[in-house]
Parts: sequence; C-alpha cells; structure tokens
Amino acid sequence: MYRDVINNLLAWYEEGHKGILYVKGAYGVGKTWTVKDFAKAYYNDLKSVDCYKNAAFKNIITRKIDKDNDEDDVSIETKISDVDFILEQHFGTHDFSDCLLIFDEIQNIPDGAEFFLEYSKAHPNYNICLISSSMNVTEFEYTHMDIFTIIRMRPMTFEEFMIANQANELLALIENDKNKKIKKDDEEKILSLLRDYMLTGGMPGVIKAFLKDRDYSVIKPEQQKLLDEYEKRIRKAFSFALSQRAVRIWASVPSQLTHDNKKFMYRFVDPNARAREYYNATQCLLDLGFARKLPRVKECVLPLEDHIDEKSFELFMIDHGLLRTALKLDINDELTLTDIFTEANGAVAEQYLFQELSHKVGFLYYWVSGATARVPFIYESEDNLVPVDIRFKINRKAQNIKSFREKNQNTEFSLKVSLEQVGLNGKILNVPAYGIHCL
Repeated sequence: MYRDVINNLLAWYEEGHKGILYVKGAYGVGKTWTVKDFAKAYYNDLKSVDCYKNAAFKNIITRKIDKDNDEDDVSIETKISDVDFILEQHFGTHDFSDCLLIFDEIQNIPDGAEFFLEYSKAHPNYNICLISSSMNVTEFEYTHMDIFTIIRMRPMTFEEFMIANQANELLALIENDKNKKIKKDDEEKILSLLRDYMLTGGMPGVIKAFLKDRDYSVIKPEQQKLLDEYEKRIRKAFSFALSQRAVRIWASVPSQLTHDNKKFMYRFVDPNARAREYYNATQCLLDLGFARKLPRVKECVLPLEDHIDEKSFELFMIDHGLLRTALKLDINDELTLTDIFTEANGAVAEQYLFQELSHKVGFLYYWVSGATARVPFIYESEDNLVPVDIRFKINRKAQNIKSFREKNQNTEFSLKVSLEQVGLNGKILNVPAYGIHCL
C-alpha cells in the first residue's frame, strides 16, 4: 500500500544515502513493509535483521565497552567485528555494500543509536537503515542530526486510504474542488469511502484485512489484536510500577475523550493520582507512539509554543479506528457517516481530525476560555493563527470561535470542518472532512 513517507525515503536516497536512515513509529503503522518496499525499488538487494527476535545482536551490542580493563568488557572494535561475523553467518556474505542493510526493532537495544553510528563509521560504504517501534528521539540522536535522517511514521491518512482503494480519480476531484464542485454521485462515492475509513482506521494491517473481501466483520477483531499487543508491549517495555501506571492511563484515554474536560484528568485514572506520579507513565505512552499529546495554550500569541500551559493537555490515541474499538462502538450496515462523526460525544471525529490536521499542518494546540468556550484545534499558518471549528451536528457551543475572535482580533480567518463542500463565507473557510489533505 502506498505511503506518502516514501517521498522522504526517496529524498534521503537522492541525497546520496548519507548518514543513517532512521524510521520511527508505533508498532503496526507499517514501518517495516514501507522500508522494504522502498529498498526493493531502489536497491539491488536488502538484508534485514529483527533485533526483537534475534537476541544475539542485542547481547553483542549491549556488552560494556572496555574502560577499566575488566575481563567481561569488550571494545567497540570487538563489538563491530562480532556483528560482522553474525551477519556473515546469517546471510552467507561479508559484503553488504550493494544493498540496504536494515536493523529492525532497535528500540530493544539500549544505546543502539550510539553503536550504529560507530558501525557506520567502520563501514562507510554500507547503506544502513534503523527501524524503531518508538517515537522517542534520544538526546544522542538529537545532537547527531547530521548523521541520522529521522523519519516518523503514523497510521495511514484518508488520502492514502483512497489510493489503497484505487480511487485516484476521486482524489483528483477533491483536489480540484475549489475550482469545480463535485457532482453528487461522485461525492457519495467519496463519502462512502470516508465512512469505511472511519470504521477501519488507519492501521495498515486492519485496512489490508478489510480490503481483501471488503468484510466489515474482520475490522474489530484486527483492531482488538492491536490493542492487546499495545498493552502487552507497555507491560514489557517498562518496570512493573511504571507500566502499571501507563496501562491505567492508556485505559483512561478513550473515556476521557468523550467528556468535555478542559484537560486530561489524572483523577479519572486514579482517584489518588498526582500529576507528578503519572508524568513518566504518560511519557511512556508518548514514546511508544500509542498516545499523542495536544497542548493547551494560555495565550494565542505567535509563536504558540512559547505560550503552552505545561499542566494542561489532552491525550489522543494513535488511531480513530482503535479508539472506536476501545470504546466498544458497533459496526453495522445502518451506521451512517453522520452517526460516526457524532458518536461518543464527537470523540471519534476529533480523533480523526487531530490525525488529519497534524499530518498536514504540523503542530496543533487547543484553547479554552471561561465556562464554555473551547476551540479544539489551533495551528499557525504563515504569520496567522487558524482556529478550527467542527460542525458535524448542531453546535450548542457556536460561540467558541466568536469568543476566540473577540479575544484575538488579529485572527485573519477560521476553518470550519463539516461534510459540506469547499466554500468561503466571509472569513470562514469550510473544508469537507474528506479534503483536509488539500489545505
């Protein structure tokens, strides 16, 4: 299945494959498949090592480097030599200069990035790609950005879902919507695809299972497998106490998204919880990529990142399809797109828009003021702030954008997301839910 991140991989290749390609993303977003598909297209061969299954690599790399002449310690040169030996034994060759050499699941190797930096120096003619089921960027990686080309992967977008459904002609109509209105028959086809995507979510494995026979009954079991695997990985990745807290937070996210809270509430995780006790556990979920944070801004002044309220944020899940299954929402033939966008107090709609908007415009924030005013998303566009209004039902809180404008009179225009086609009403730009990628 096509992933637009292939453009980032191709850019690295065309720049001479300099440094180490480093692909990060949560388990199940399609990292390995995408990298291998890229390698098959641009290299004569690929060699892949799963560091999760192959304990020998972890054992070699994590041995201490000789600092105090301890007999149990080894030098970095010895580690590199031992890895070379295992690769030769595993693949039957000692020359990997004409392929993409992939080390998958390296989050299981502490200080793995440090080792592979040294390994790449020892083999400057090797094309090395690291894949990590983690979104965390360590300080070492951050301070060596000239060496690591870090690419982050998330679930498939609606645009990618349409390409997987061979709906390129419909995509062209969406992209041309500003110049020519979409005919009703074509619009219904697009909305039908959006309905399917809202049910499957963006996890490639779920989409692949659904598209095989377009069988709706396979969706929830596939999503539940992922949810079960996520909890298993949380428990395995961290200490007992930390993982227990992380699991509690993970279980709390779906229900909290259905409430009109002004921020994520730790007391709903544990009545006796204190923020400082759960901070690290929250960070665990963010590092694994299972949850994503939406920060609240105290003031809507550019740049927004300078006005974040560090104590107030919302937590979203990785995928709207997984959220539906976590909320135990049904899939049936009578379920309409409007039903989906308004179910669970609009939680699924907000999750979907969070994913689509962040993919397109980058960093998102939210704003609340007074007892009722709340703008679910704000982003920066050139030198302006853009507040986002969601209108899939009659909005009892229609004063949200009005209140925002009153307090931020320099706002040029606002964005309204609905199921209507593109239109401009004064300073309000309406964008259909299926066309966010065209912003």
